[in-house]
Amino acid sequence: MSSRNSFGAYSVWNSISKGLLVTRVRRRVLHAERSAALGGWILASNHISHFDPPILSSVVRRPVDWMAMEELFRNPVSDYFYRSVGAFPIRRSRADRSALKTAGDRLAAGRVVGIFPEGGLRTGANSVLEGAALKPGIALVSARAQTPILPCVVLGSDRLYRTANWLPGPRIPLWIAFGEQIVPDPQLEMREAIARIESELAMAFLELKAALVREFALGPADFPQTPQFRKEEK
Repeated sequence: MSSRNSFGAYSVWNSISKGLLVTRVRRRVLHAERSAALGGWILASNHISHFDPPILSSVVRRPVDWMAMEELFRNPVSDYFYRSVGAFPIRRSRADRSALKTAGDRLAAGRVVGIFPEGGLRTGANSVLEGAALKPGIALVSARAQTPILPCVVLGSDRLYRTANWLPGPRIPLWIAFGEQIVPDPQLEMREAIARIESELAMAFLELKAALVREFALGPADFPQTPQFRKEEK
């Protein structure tokens, strides 16, 4: 773990994020208590906006070390900031063994590692919420480290791309659901273990989306849209 990382820096960042978000979003969360699980585990969420990490960190009841795209670490100032709050870089253009090792080390130390298995912002048919395939890596980390995955679905955070939603007025709705932990089977051969984890995680995303739709009577307008669409939305 980076020597820059400190719980104090994370707490300050999380408190500021909560303070900003509480004025603009109205959160509805299913099974938040599941995010308090002890030990090392992976938080796996769909990804619909750049606001997802601070939003999820404000809800999860453990500090989260986010795996983030390496581009965010190229500037010395942003590099210092992201590392100070526990984030670490991953190269998305190819298999990044260093990032996978870092994730495994953090999990072995009993920390929570946040990963977006879609590999970037995804909407529509490209989203795991519509059955799109996961990017490789997350199941491998789980199987190798023998640590569980906590699936999570977030909806509504893409509306924060609309400038008007940051102005005084009604808060925008935001919905989050946490699933049951997906636990790797130590008796399985690695390839089979990875396949089973990926299958269970893909199903969990669909089930959590369905649970949010049922619980809060959501419709198509509440489902993820591109940043461009939300910026131009009336």
